Amino acid sequence: MRKGFRPMGARRGYSAVTRRAALGGLAAGFAGAWGCNPHRDQIRPDNLLGRIGRPQGEVIEPKKCALRLAIVGRPFRDPVVNEVVWRAADEQAISHEERRALQANGIRLGRISGDLPRELEALFSAPPPNKVEPVTFLVPEGTQELFALSDEVEQASLLLNLDGRITGKDYDNARGHYRVTPEHHGANAVALRLTPEVHHGPIRRSYEPLQQATPYAPQEFKIADGQKQDAVRDLTARLVIEPGQVVVLGCLPEQERSLGAFLFTASGEHPDQRTQRVALVWAERNQLGVIEEKKTPAKSAPADGPADAGPTPADDEIAR
Repeated sequence: MRKGFRPMGARRGYSAVTRRAALGGLAAGFAGAWGCNPHRDQIRPDNLLGRIGRPQGEVIEPKKCALRLAIVGRPFRDPVVNEVVWRAADEQAISHEERRALQANGIRLGRISGDLPRELEALFSAPPPNKVEPVTFLVPEGTQELFALSDEVEQASLLLNLDGRITGKDYDNARGHYRVTPEHHGANAVALRLTPEVHHGPIRRSYEPLQQATPYAPQEFKIADGQKQDAVRDLTARLVIEPGQVVVLGCLPEQERSLGAFLFTASGEHPDQRTQRVALVWAERNQLGVIEEKKTPAKSAPADGPADAGPTPADDEIAR
């Protein structure tokens, strides 16, 4: 027999032994990882995912704000809307300049913290037709929401006091609105930007640009049928609302032809049927959802080392 020559049977036997040894080593590796490893629970996929981002994982949600509007209408100069609500409201919640500009145009704006006055709260639980029903709007952060405050009138003649200059303006088929833009502020608050508007004239078709998700997206437009819109941006007010607070909008009724009287008062068929209103605006923000970490009972271990629960049927199958 030549040197280095192995019979065919010997070579086959050697290959079979090698394969069995390799498979045995692989099975032992799996058994060590899944069956006999005292730390096997820490490398299972479900526990591995639970460990990522500890102590807890967060679900990313779009930033949205829930705006709730309630309009309270009472007889003209009724104490509830003309006195009681303003004793509870903090009118210094906005800057001094904004407050002066609003009051010069017959508009009052304040913020109530805590419970509403008892006389005002009673209107929310009153039977119809005196019951006040708030309306909720869920809008993305930074999106403008338009609130209609007054009924349409055929003609309106207003006096506007802007930067100390008084100008008169006449409107046909006019209606008063407030445009509110909410944004998240701090940990729990919402910052509101409030601008009065007058919509007037015949209804016409226009093309309004849509708000894009990214600044590089192509500009898109929507078809809108509406009136001409005059936004009085010089009377824009900004304030922050914390949970449990509400914005109050109203008027100084003694300023007859002011913008505030146009927005928050209405004339009836008879002089004694004139009404006065206040608008209440609540603002809340969505909270990021939280995935609770799966809680598993802790395993007790003796002092000389961690305890082994013993092989499972699946571990025996792998070992075989």
